[in-house]
Amino acid sequence: MKEFTPLDEFIKLFRRWWLISLCILLGALAAYIFHRSNPPLYEATATLMATIDLETFPFQDVRMDLIQYNEDMALAAVEGVLRSPEVTQALLATAQSQSLSLSAEEITRSSTIERKHAIWELRFRSTDPAVAQQVVNIWIQLGYDSMLAWQADGRIANFVILEAPTPASLPETPIAYQLNNLLLAGSMAGFFLGILISIATIKSPKNPTGQ
Repeated sequence: MKEFTPLDEFIKLFRRWWLISLCILLGALAAYIFHRSNPPLYEATATLMATIDLETFPFQDVRMDLIQYNEDMALAAVEGVLRSPEVTQALLATAQSQSLSLSAEEITRSSTIERKHAIWELRFRSTDPAVAQQVVNIWIQLGYDSMLAWQADGRIANFVILEAPTPASLPETPIAYQLNNLLLAGSMAGFFLGILISIATIKSPKNPTGQ
């Protein structure tokens, strides 16, 4: 009985090049169809800095962990303002006045707020990069104005230092659903699927010769 080598197995797979190629084409086609129904997604990021004025911070004499806790609680007001109903309503009204189609659900679904030490990052995603930039810049400015108002009436501690926001620039590269990436992923998936199908046909009982 002839002993089969890895080279023999490779030759068997190579004989099914047409099947593997077909799977690659189908994978790329599926990726293109997905792209048509899911256009590229862009994300714009505006930032705002909020720090603690240690000279007026009232918790200097407590344990270090409690100092950090009180700092975090004070700075968390930043996100509270950005997510507040009054800022959301102001954002919706301003967007409407500027002919932007925006809903409260989309604000929640398409946005991210993240704190990185003293920097707060507000991100908004859209299939239109200009819309992503416009919405996030309106939002961060409305939020900043509200933070100053909240601080004036005591809802944000006076030892929180708020700096004017840095507006977002126009995003140039999609963060998701970029056509080239989708085509590559679809082709790779098709390639591996073609390999698996080819191996299955080689090992099939209906193919006793394994050719």
